Amino acid sequence: MLRLLKTNRPLQRIGALGLAVLAALCGGTAVILDRLHDETVAESMLGLRTLNASMAEQTARSLEGIDLTVEGVAEQIPAEYRRSPEAFKRLRTDRQLHEILKAKASSLPQMEALSLIAADGTLVNFTRHFPAPALDLSQRDYYLALKDADPGRAYLSRPTKSFVTQEWTLYIARRVNDPNGGLVGLAVAAIRLSYFEQFYRSLHVAPGSGFSLWWRDGMLLARFPAVPDKIGTITPDPEIERQLAQVGFGTSTLERSVDGKDRILSFQELRSYPLVVAVSRTRGEILARWESQAMVIAAAGLVSTVALALMLWAMARQFLAYETANRALSERRQAVEARDEAEEHVRQLQKMEALGQLTGGVAHDFNNLLQAVRSGLHLLEAGGEIRRTETRRALEVASQAVDRGATLTQHLLAFARRQRLAPAPVDLGAQVEGMATLLERTLGGAIRIRIDRDAAVPPALVDPHQFDIALLNLAINARDAMPDGGTLTIAVTSLSVKDKAAEEGISPALAPGGYVAVTVRDSGAGMPADVLARACEPFFTTKPVGQGSGLGLSMVHGLTAQSGGGMRLESHLGLGTAVTLYLPHAPVDSPAETPAETPAQTPAEGVSAAEPPPLPAEPARVLLVEDDALVRMANAAVLAEAGMTVTEAATGEEAMALLEEDDRIGILVTDFAMPGMTGADLTRLARRHRPDLPVLIVTGYAEKAVLQDLGAEPGIRILSKPIPPSALIGHITTAL
Repeated sequence: MLRLLKTNRPLQRIGALGLAVLAALCGGTAVILDRLHDETVAESMLGLRTLNASMAEQTARSLEGIDLTVEGVAEQIPAEYRRSPEAFKRLRTDRQLHEILKAKASSLPQMEALSLIAADGTLVNFTRHFPAPALDLSQRDYYLALKDADPGRAYLSRPTKSFVTQEWTLYIARRVNDPNGGLVGLAVAAIRLSYFEQFYRSLHVAPGSGFSLWWRDGMLLARFPAVPDKIGTITPDPEIERQLAQVGFGTSTLERSVDGKDRILSFQELRSYPLVVAVSRTRGEILARWESQAMVIAAAGLVSTVALALMLWAMARQFLAYETANRALSERRQAVEARDEAEEHVRQLQKMEALGQLTGGVAHDFNNLLQAVRSGLHLLEAGGEIRRTETRRALEVASQAVDRGATLTQHLLAFARRQRLAPAPVDLGAQVEGMATLLERTLGGAIRIRIDRDAAVPPALVDPHQFDIALLNLAINARDAMPDGGTLTIAVTSLSVKDKAAEEGISPALAPGGYVAVTVRDSGAGMPADVLARACEPFFTTKPVGQGSGLGLSMVHGLTAQSGGGMRLESHLGLGTAVTLYLPHAPVDSPAETPAETPAQTPAEGVSAAEPPPLPAEPARVLLVEDDALVRMANAAVLAEAGMTVTEAATGEEAMALLEEDDRIGILVTDFAMPGMTGADLTRLARRHRPDLPVLIVTGYAEKAVLQDLGAEPGIRILSKPIPPSALIGHITTAL
């Protein structure tokens, strides 16, 4: 008996040790699974909050865009219609106003309609019908809120069904007052809530995702995936009501969402509006990756458990098996992290491309507005001597604002790689020396400027004016990096690239060939690695608010890329920063420009912006083609005031019909970017019909290949918006 007990004792110890190891293995597996579960949920919540913040910003910008349009409509109503409610009602018969409202409504996809409402609540003018139908809107909440008092801002109505479309709609309304502040009417914009559902549907997101828009009291306004029977109803879920009642943002877990699914939601309140944007994802989709990992880990644990039960005596082998499983789990986690890092890099590239397209489109629309403002200022100044000093000062400020807006537009276009460059062979060494005096005045006496110029460097092919702006931007950045003074070194050398891999760190990669390298180096504090990685992103800046737009380096990067070169950025903490621009060599047979020969700005070849050439004895007949109604009306008024006979067209097709009907038209002035037939297409058709017809193409941004080919033809000129009215008149008279 004693011998049996002595024999079983080691087995019991091994069994006890095996049970302890088994318990530790099972517990460790459970802890790992629980930790992976928490990390997966936390990562998804962070992603939802980030996406929600972006969606809330986009929604707020959509509403603010409509608000600005409504404010512009209210402010642009002529004073004669603001005198009394009866005068305001006369706008019912104004078809031109109807067309202007339609043009403004069509410019914003989120805007369903624009309307003017009289002081008694009746519909006066409406984008969908002319004349406007007889509708009584006096019971709408926006009318009741604005009829007795002017809050000084737009009013966002509660969601309601439209009388016309029977769809759920939001309204943004502003008062139109008489000179004494009394109500004469309202300007109202309608927002179809189904627009947000269509927008959400167009997003390419992960499976199981959902997007919704709520009123602060819990009313559902729009959602994707769609739940039509829930739109316009207040949710009975207390958790959603609690989240919507909170200020700011939050996340929560719902066992049953509005579509009956278990979801994790993130809520974000819109600034200045009682609306909340929610982004969600089903728990099943969030945990799908974790479940696959859990199955792998559980399978590994099961195999280890069976092996441990069968071979308790081989503890060393079991320990090795456990270590192997642990190593496999660590490698899997590293693989997941590497994949996530690669996906983040792809998302960053997509964001940069989307932002480039955005800046190009914004700059184009901004140029249209600047053109209209500049023409309006010209008409005001042409009306006679302005005696009031305040009015004259206001006109000067407005003119300066137009010039600053044009400069900002050029920066945006440089980043978007859509500005219209005028490349020419330039001796960059001489160009830099010509900028020395300006740089000294800009940087101040505490900074010493040193120029290292290699006399044997051939000319580079670049726009000299844009190069000067880029050099000035880099010098200002260097000055800010050296607040206590220092040395700014500008070196001009030559570089030969034999293959694309010859130079590392240059963006974009250089093609084989010869380049001029311009290096701007400061002795400042330098940048840390995280700031250096984002330095070329648009609107990224480490300067205080109001002291930098974050467009400087991105504009320089865009200029070098569009010129066929590249840029390298090097910086180390305590050692300063160096920015090198690589610009391609100019063709050998082209003479190089010097700073003295390169004007800072030339309105047009042979045309003065201040004093246009005299008009011909017979009034010029001009066909003006412009799809933007405001720009077209302003330019037509300017040309008519100059004594020209102007025929207007909104599309290329309409312009061709007018050209075929009237052979007396002496010149064609057309916008480039128009829906349907572009300005380039119209020019080709018109010249085919009348080969000797002079043509001016005015554009906010240009597709280089198309317009460079057209600009080389005799009788065709390419002009950039915004163009001073006097310069436009000068171009027309010169062409005639």
